[in-house]
Order: sequence, then C-alpha cells, then structure tokens
Amino acid sequence: MSNQNLIILAIGSFVVLIVTVAAIDQYLQDEHPPTETSGLIWRIENAFSRIDDLEAVIEITRTGAPSEPIRMEVRYLNGPIPALSVRYIRPDAMQGERFVVQNDQLSHYLPQENLVVIKRWVGVPLDAVGLENLKLSGLKEDWAAGRVRIEVAQDVPGFTQGLFQTSLLPEVSLSQVDTAGSPFSATSLPQSCPLTFSLYSANEEPNSSIPLGWSGVATLGTSGSVSGSYVLEVRNARSDELVRMIWVDRNTFLIRKVVLFENGQRSTTLHVERIELNLGLTEEEIITLPTRGVETIRG
Repeated sequence: MSNQNLIILAIGSFVVLIVTVAAIDQYLQDEHPPTETSGLIWRIENAFSRIDDLEAVIEITRTGAPSEPIRMEVRYLNGPIPALSVRYIRPDAMQGERFVVQNDQLSHYLPQENLVVIKRWVGVPLDAVGLENLKLSGLKEDWAAGRVRIEVAQDVPGFTQGLFQTSLLPEVSLSQVDTAGSPFSATSLPQSCPLTFSLYSANEEPNSSIPLGWSGVATLGTSGSVSGSYVLEVRNARSDELVRMIWVDRNTFLIRKVVLFENGQRSTTLHVERIELNLGLTEEEIITLPTRGVETIRG
C-alpha cells in the first residue's frame, strides 16, 4: 500500500472517529434535557468537567449586613490533581488575602501579617468544597437522599406583569458561600421535576410559578430562541421552604448566580461577575504564594 493510500486511510479513520464521538455526545445531550432536573444538573456537571481552567470574579452579598460585599478572584485548574486559589479583592481589610487548595491541603496567606497558615484535612476534597456553588455535587447528594426538592424554571427577560394574571416572581441571585470570611462552605438530587415557567421582578421574593405554556406561552425546548437562564428552585423536602435558587446560563450551562434563603427570606447572594475559561493557567500560577520574608505556620 502506497504512502498516499495510508494517509487517506488515516484521514478516513480520523473522520469516522470524530463523527462517532459527535454522535455519542449528541445522544447524551438528548438523554439529558435541561427542562428536567436530572438533565439540567447533568449538563451543569458535564459543562464544568470539560473546563481545563477558569478565572472568575465573584461577589458575595449578605442581605442586611452592615459590611460591604465580599469580592474575590477565583482561579481553578482542572487537572489530575485539581488546584484552586481564591484572592480577596474587597473589602479593604481582606484585600490581598489568598486561599490556595491542592489535594487536602489549604494554605491561607495573610499579607498584613506576612504569614502563611497551612492545614490539612485528610480525606476532604477541598477543591470540591470550595467550588460547590459552581459544581453542585453536594446539592446532588441532598437531592438523591430526598432532603431537598428541586424544580426547573426559566428566567426569561422581556415579559411584563401585564401579560399574566398572576403576581410576578422576583429576580434574585445565586449564592451559597459562607460570608463569614471563608470562601468554603458545603451544600446539596432524585427524579426529574416538571418544568415551570417563572417570571422574576426586581423587588419581590419568589412566591409562585406559572406552568409552562400557561396563558398561551409556547413551550420552550432545548433549542428555544428566547434568551435567559434556567433556574433551579431548591426547597426543603419536609417544609417545602425555599432554600436556594440557582441561575444557569442556558448556552454554556455554567452557574452565574445563586441566592440562599433563611426562614423564607433571602440571606446571601453570590453573583459571578466575570468568568473566563481555558486561559492556559498553570499549576504554579495558581498555587504559588509569596515566600520572601513570610512566616509559615502548619496546623
């Protein structure tokens, strides 16, 4: 067989492989419709697992808190050994502080004290804990265990209150992180839930949802042209109290906003202000902390 024939054969095999992979991927997408709870969560996890690295700026606001919002830069490397760093931008008192996570080791750099505190939590995947609000692994476990009930809604801009004979739901934001100073906090799936179509107004708390297709609104499929977000409404399985709302970009399936509730009232909001993917970040860029003249304490 000539070299030219070998090249043609190799190209043909490569094309067949690409087509096969694409067909499998499309099959998986079709098997996990975002209008179902299990499907949307699968898409969120799948989208995140495909990220090589990310850099995001996140703002965390505590409702009614006298202090200013916490603003931080998050950098993540999705490697065989994931690496995560969180650098505080605001408030001024915490500016420059950094948390670095790799394996079960957490390093905390305090620039004001010129100090690094290192502690290990054996068996605890700290990167998963720190990224819980973007990965939802804990929420999935709570749903599977029946501790929470989750429904999928759609936040579609451009509709006004006059279109529907019902009170509008508020526009809230994603949140989850413990705002007491640490960016890490743990959170929480069973069968798919019916899709609801919810509208959010700026100043109300969520109190109702409209069945999709109500009052003549066309059903939105996975390829719907209406822009907006999917929203996961998470409720306590026993009390039916709203505990969290999660806004998911309907194109990328990345989480962009989270709102936490306590006693039925909004308590904490996490808003992803900016997110950039696959920048070519290296492990060294993420985990390296200042060492010159820095005291290190191991706990």
